[in-house]
Formats: sequence, C-alpha cells, structure tokens
Amino acid sequence: MSRQAWAKTATLYGGLLWGTFWVPVRELDKAGIGGLWPVTLLYTMTWVVILPAMLWRWRYIQKGFWKQQVAGFFLGVAAAIYATAFLYTEVATAVLLYYLSPVWGFILARVVLGDPITPVRWFAMVLAIGGAAVILGDGDWPPVPGNIGDWLALSASVLFVTGSLMMLAWKEHSALDYGLAFFLWSGLTMLAATLILDGGVLDRGLPPLDSLLAEMNWLLPFVLLGMIPGCLAAIYGATVLNPGVVSIIFMSEIGVAVFLAAMLTDEPFGLRQIVGIVLIALAGVIESLLDWRRRRVAAA
Repeated sequence: MSRQAWAKTATLYGGLLWGTFWVPVRELDKAGIGGLWPVTLLYTMTWVVILPAMLWRWRYIQKGFWKQQVAGFFLGVAAAIYATAFLYTEVATAVLLYYLSPVWGFILARVVLGDPITPVRWFAMVLAIGGAAVILGDGDWPPVPGNIGDWLALSASVLFVTGSLMMLAWKEHSALDYGLAFFLWSGLTMLAATLILDGGVLDRGLPPLDSLLAEMNWLLPFVLLGMIPGCLAAIYGATVLNPGVVSIIFMSEIGVAVFLAAMLTDEPFGLRQIVGIVLIALAGVIESLLDWRRRRVAAA
C-alpha cells in the first residue's frame, strides 16, 4: 500500500473515531463522574503512553519544540473544548458548529496568507453559515448559539483551523511529535479547567473511585486502542495528504456522530438537522475541491 493510501486510511479511521468520541464522554457523565471530569479523564489517561513517548522522542522534539508546542496548544485546546461541548449541547449541533471550519479557514487564509476570498469561497461561506443558522434557529431570530456547549463547539472550530494552518506551514516536523504535543496540551487544558472553572479537586473532590473503576473495563481499551491511535492517525493524514482531501474524508465524523446520536439518544433529529448537515457538508466539499484544484494548477 502506498504512503498516500495509508494516509487516506488513517484519516478515515481518525474521522470515524471522532464521530464516536461523544459516547464515552456521555457515558462517564451518566456513571456519576460529573462536571468536566469525563473529558479530563479521557485526555489525561493518554499521558500513560504520551509522556514516556515524549522522553523517547526528546531529541527530535527539541529541534522544533516551540513550533510543535504552539500548534499542539491550539489543536489540543480545540479538541478539549470540543469534547466538553457534548456535555452541554446536542451532539448534532456540536458537530455541525465544529464543521464551520471553511468559514474560519477562508478568513484566516485571507488575513495571514493574503489569499483572496473568491466568489466560490463566498458561496461556500454562505452555505456554511446558512447551515448553522438552520441548526441554531429553531424559530428564533437571530440564530445565535443558545448555550455554553454551542459556544464551545464554535470556538473549537476556530482554534482547530488555526492549529491546522500552523501544522501545514511547519511540515518539516513529524506528525508523531505534533500528536504528542496535542495530547499534552489537551490534557493540561482540561486539568486547568476542572481545577479552576469546575471546582475540581478543591470543591468537588476526585471522581468517585468505585464509579471510575467500574468503567475501566471499556474506558482503558477505548483510550489505548481507539483514542490515541485515532488522533495520531488524523494528524498523520494531515501532514501527508492535500488538505482538501483530508477535509472530505474527515467529514465521515458528521455521519457517524449524527447516526449514533439518533440511535442512542432522544435528542431531536429531523428535517432541520438534515438541512443543516447538507449545507455545511456542501460548504466543506466546495472548500476541499477548490483547494485540490488550486494545487493541481500550481503543480502543472
């Protein structure tokens, strides 16, 4: 199998994994591990593998330390608050607001790189914003985020695009080292949020040990066999493939997340959600195809 084929397979696996990520977050919350602890536990548990790996890779990490940490900080914070959004809003709403990335990508590319916002890009932005308006509207006007979960998902979208642009600009560094920085900062972000914003150990105390041990039979395999490989696979794909191809493949997350939410929860799912999905997915496809065409022309 070629490197491109491996990267596409890795990206697909990463997208499918992220589509299921809300399930363990909700399950831990149901098990009595409340507050921000569900997300904090998921990300800090990765340190069992990540911290030894950072020591093993230290001589490589040193060569691009600040670039890796800055990009990892933006990506890690984005992933942390995106996962937290599932505790405070509907799954479909969180996922779709996160996938407003074409809007932020076009704006940041204009501000940072000087790329023009062409009529096609304006059209894609209108589609994406229209999809968000449909999802958030529900008869209200103006259609703005209605709770903290919506705002977290929206903020995560902006931060993730920012970190992705940094990683693309600094391609000389290993995807593995970016992934290690990602897990470090996502865990640190959630620990800080739990201790400062959620009261954490200071007020609530640690999660009930009996509840936590009861969930370990599935939680540990999910972190070690699903979460860590899935996130590293997604980062690897982003360093090998055209960003447009990555975006299209990674949209598998929307389908998986929304399908599981419809099957496993009683959250509303109907015409409004379907229209929102179609509009935002179309915006992502237009962005991806535009990027692919631009690179083909440049290569020619």
